[in-house]
Parts: sequence; structure tokens; C-alpha cells
Amino acid sequence: MSSRKSQTSIPTVRPDDSSSRRSQTGLPAVRPDEGGRRSSAGTPAVRPDDSPQRLGEIQGEAAAVADRGEVEHLKQLLTARAQELTGASGAVLATLEQGELVGRVATGSLARTVGEKLGLDLNPGGAASKARLVWRVDDTEADARVEREACRKLGARALVVASLACGERLIAVLVVVSPRAGAFGENEERGLALVARGGGSLLAHAEAAKAAIEREAELKTLRALLRRREAELDGVLQSVEGSAYVLSEDSPLRANRAAQELLGAGGAPGLTGRASLLERLQPRAPETQEQVAPEEEPLARALAGTATTRELLVRHAKAGGDVLARIAAVPVRVDGTVVGAVVVQSDVGAERKEQFLTLVERSSECIGITSLSGQPMYLNPAGQEMLGFETPEAFRSASVMDTYLAEDRDLARTAFRAVRERGSWEGELRLRHRRTGEAIPVRHHLFTLAHRETGRPVALGAVTRDLREQKRAEAVRERLMDIVGNELRAPLSAITMAASTLLRRGTLAEVDTKAAARISQGAERMGRTLGQVLDFTRTYLGAGLVLLRSRVDLDMVTQDVVAAVELEHPDRLVRYVKRGDARGIWDRERLVELLSTLLGYSLRTGPVDRPVDVRLLAEGMEVVLEVRREGEAIPAEVLSEMFNPFFYPPQAQLVGDEVTREHLGLGLFITREITRAHGGHMEVTSSQQEGTLFQVYLPRGPVGVR
Repeated sequence: MSSRKSQTSIPTVRPDDSSSRRSQTGLPAVRPDEGGRRSSAGTPAVRPDDSPQRLGEIQGEAAAVADRGEVEHLKQLLTARAQELTGASGAVLATLEQGELVGRVATGSLARTVGEKLGLDLNPGGAASKARLVWRVDDTEADARVEREACRKLGARALVVASLACGERLIAVLVVVSPRAGAFGENEERGLALVARGGGSLLAHAEAAKAAIEREAELKTLRALLRRREAELDGVLQSVEGSAYVLSEDSPLRANRAAQELLGAGGAPGLTGRASLLERLQPRAPETQEQVAPEEEPLARALAGTATTRELLVRHAKAGGDVLARIAAVPVRVDGTVVGAVVVQSDVGAERKEQFLTLVERSSECIGITSLSGQPMYLNPAGQEMLGFETPEAFRSASVMDTYLAEDRDLARTAFRAVRERGSWEGELRLRHRRTGEAIPVRHHLFTLAHRETGRPVALGAVTRDLREQKRAEAVRERLMDIVGNELRAPLSAITMAASTLLRRGTLAEVDTKAAARISQGAERMGRTLGQVLDFTRTYLGAGLVLLRSRVDLDMVTQDVVAAVELEHPDRLVRYVKRGDARGIWDRERLVELLSTLLGYSLRTGPVDRPVDVRLLAEGMEVVLEVRREGEAIPAEVLSEMFNPFFYPPQAQLVGDEVTREHLGLGLFITREITRAHGGHMEVTSSQQEGTLFQVYLPRGPVGVR
């Protein structure tokens, strides 16, 4: 058998070590004499009549080691005492591993065998070992029960083997050897038997004690870890702003301070299970005030394995009333099994109140609250600044009517009566600055504030918008329109009249005549542009176009516009077709402007050798005016912005000459606004095959005229 040493053998004392050396057990190492019968001190092996006393000492020592669970120490002790009692040159405690005896603890001449296979085919688990606890071999060279070569490697000419068992379980085997044949007799055999008889039970006891000690250490570690986790859980629960608690069906509730207040002082630790908790909370639906079905309650759903968030009314023990709470419940799982739930409740009412107050406090609008009788209650910072109140207390001590301009107080009283009767009022009036007396034009919205549960009015609210900047902007706009409409038109009219006078006289040279004609055309174009700017300002920034309606025959208007266009463009053909009675109540001049713009755009953007078609279709209560030109289609990205006054497409996308920019700018926008002012609508389509078609749909007016 192999005699290679293990890489992890423990230090031992060799047989030839000095007598002052000590074994791994702390006992004197044993060095046999030539007869293998004397101890390291030169004394004989333990005599038979000394055995009972020495055995008692050994058993007491071994029992103490076993009680401490020191398994390895006990093995070393038993091995050393086996060598001591037998006077052997060496001893080894081996275990049976995969059918081979492997040395685990060794002393004396066998110290080198730790971790090695002994090569002894002793069959300690067979019938022989069961029949006899201890058996010896007087001469390994002559005994067929052992392998000679293995014994030679061990230096064993004589040996004694003892089984260490506990019941039917073989724990280990003790082997003592001597290099001299017949070294062991009955006394040595009995000595080893005494060691082996209690050794197996002591080893089993030591293993159990060691396992118990290790389990206790693990439990101690786990208890410390549990205390730490509980402290961490308490820290997490206490850090939650709302009410937070952890619950299982068979463990007391763990709750933070907010949850303690919610459930009642001192009540949370005594709660166990969902039923007792729900009895405290009494969760109800906020819409109906009815008790929530047990299976729909968030905690029940979490304990069933489904995370749930829901707003419910719950009872607040400390406040003595109901609170609207957002309840979020999440299941707690261990190895996939739900063992409890974590619940966090936040006071929705308090959250919303805080959010609303923040919104009101930071709003740039004036927001105020009064009692139903008009007693001031609250004014936000923007309102205090607008009305000149230094503090909220100053507003509460004032009279509401004093905040209105004297001339508008009757209107304010009417507004308050309307709010009490109908619930709201909105309109414009003027407030008064408390310190300066300045009149402040405002848009005032008054309304009642109702109780959340009963719906009864409890106060009056007001949201007020300061119109001073808006009024100033309107004044600037009106002044600008006045400048454009009057102060610019006067010199423009003078230029137009002067150019016309020079042309009528006919006394100018040809070059001067052309110059005067260009001046006249430019002035007319500037006049049209000024008109469009005024219309745009009134429409886009003001109250819209003003119409001067009268009975108008759109057929006559169309004929006049077509005739004027033909005079302006003698080289172009305009074809006009009319069907039906085209009379209605419209603004004649606005319709002339509309048709002139559409015809001018079509002539400028269409092929010069192709006609422009105008059709008037008058049927029922609506008249349709169509203007179509042939030629290149308008790109889709331009077509969608045709009536946008701020849209100017790239030059590469324009159709026709530079004048197209004028019509794409304000001209088409004004035509659409004229149509809308008459209650109609306008459409445009464009394709390569059909050309570009404008369709204007005009209702005949408040009363149809035929």
C-alpha cells in the first residue's frame, strides 16, 4: 500500500526525539526500549494492578475534553494514552474512508502516518471486530491476518488493534505498534481495551457537544443579526414621513410613531393580525363612505401576494376623526412565500392642502378668501402686493368693499349677490391700492367654496388678474393703429394725388411719365399694405374685423372686380361663370378686397398664357365663390401654411415673382378672416393636374335673400 504522506499532516514527536520533548497532547512522548516495554522515562508500561486507577484518571480527563466538544483534542488524548498504557513505540487513531484506514492522529514512531493510508487490511468493520473489541498480532511476519509489507513500512512487528464504536456505529480504530515481535501481551491488550471501551462513546459525545456549541454560536450570531435587522427596520419605519407598519397574521404589529398616533397611543404593539388592525382603521371608500370589502382592502391584497395602492378614509385615533389616506401595501416574501406585508399610509388631505397652499402662495394672481358675509379671511402675497397690504392681518382687519374703487362698489355688491345666488361671477372692474389710491383694472372671478363632505357653501373665493399691463398694451396698440391709419395715410394720399395730377396733365416727358406712374403704383401698394396691417392688428391682436353689412349682389361685385383686374392685366384672360341668385347681406368693400386678393394671387402665380377661372355658385342659403388657376402645384409644406401671417417659405418654393411674398404674408390671412367674419369658411387645394383652387363659402346672412 502507498506510504506517501499527506500534505497537511500535524506536527508530532518522532520516536528518537529527546525525552524533554512533549507530544502534541502536551504529555511526555513515549520512546520504547529495545523490548518495547518501557516508557520514555525508562519506567515500565503501566502495570495491571495500576490500570483501574490510571483508567479512572484517563476517563475523567477524556470526559472533560469531550464535554467541551474538543474532538481533535480528545483524539490526541486517546492516542497518547493508548501508547502510554501499552508501552508501544507508536500509536495511530485511524478512520475508515472508502474502505481504507487513514491515519488522523498519531504519536511516536507512527507520527508520520497522519493523513496517509495505513495499508492494513484489518477489516475492523467485519465479523472479527464485532466479536472482539480488541485483538492483537504477536508477529506480523507470521500472522496471515495482516499484510507484511504494510506492517514493515509502519515498523510494526507486533501490533494491537481496538475498535472505537458507539452502538453500531464505528467511529475510529486505534492501532499501537512495536518493532519487536511478542512485545504485547494480555496486559497491554486489556489496557488498550480499557481505552477503547469508553473512547467511542466519548468521541460521539464530543462530536455532539461540538455541534451543539457551534449551533449555539450560530444562534448567537443569528440573534445579534436579528437584533441589528430589527433596529434597522425600526430606523426605516421611523424615517418614513407617513404612517408605516409591518404586519403578519401571527406576529405583533411593528409601527413608527405616526402609525402609533393613527392607531392610538400604546395600541400598536398589542395588535396581532389583520382583523385587529382593520378594526382600528375602519377603512371606507371616500366616494360612498361605505366599508371596503375585506378582499379589496390593500393590506388583505398584499397578504394575498398583490401590491396595492388605494385612497381610503381611515379612522385617526389621536385626531378623533377620519382622514383621507393613500395606502400602499406591499407583500413580504421569504423563499417565495408571503409571510407579511409592509404598509405606508400618507395623509392625502394634508398633502393636498400643503400643495394647494404652496401653489396659492407662489401664484402671481391675486387670490383671496372671505366669509359668506364678506369678512376678509385670507389674501396671498401677490394680492397683498397688488392692493398695498403690508401683512395678512392688515387685510383681515379691513373692509372688503374698501378694496374696490368707489365708482365700482355697486358693481362689486352686485357681483357678491350673484355669487351667493348662482355660485360664481366673472367680469371686469377696478380695485383700489390701499396706500396710493391707484385704480387697478382687474378681471375678477368670484365663486363659492363648499364643504367637502356636505357640499354646503362655507366661504367665498376670488381669483383676480391684474389688467394694468394689458390695458397699457392695448393703449399702445390703439395708438399704433391710429398712427398707421391716420398719420401715415395723410401723406400717402398727398403723394397719390400729386402723382395722379401730374399724369393727367400730360405735359411730362416720357421718362417723367413713367416715373410718376411708378410713384402712383407704389403709393397704391403702400396703401393696401397699410390696410392689411390695420386689419391684421384688429384681427390677431384685437376684437376682430368690423363689418358694415348691407344688401349686396355678389354677382355685380365679382363683375366689377374682374373688370378692374383685366384693366390692370390687359395681357391676361379671366373667365367668369355665375349660376343662381348671388344676393345676400355682406360687407361689399370687404368682399371686393377678398376677391381682388385671390385673383391677384392667382394671376401672379399662374402661367401667363393660361386663363384664371372665377365661378359663383349660389344655391340655397349659401354662396360659393371659386377662383382657380392652372400651373405648378403648391408644395404641401407651403399649402398647410397658406393662411399663416408669419409664414414665409424659402424663395425656391415660391411660385411666381417676388410679389407672391406679399400675398402669402398678410393678404391670404386677411381673406380668411373676412370669410370668418361673415360666418363662412375658406378652403384651398392644389395639384399638378387640377391646378390651385380657392373656395369661399359664404352664408347669405342672418336672413336669406333671393
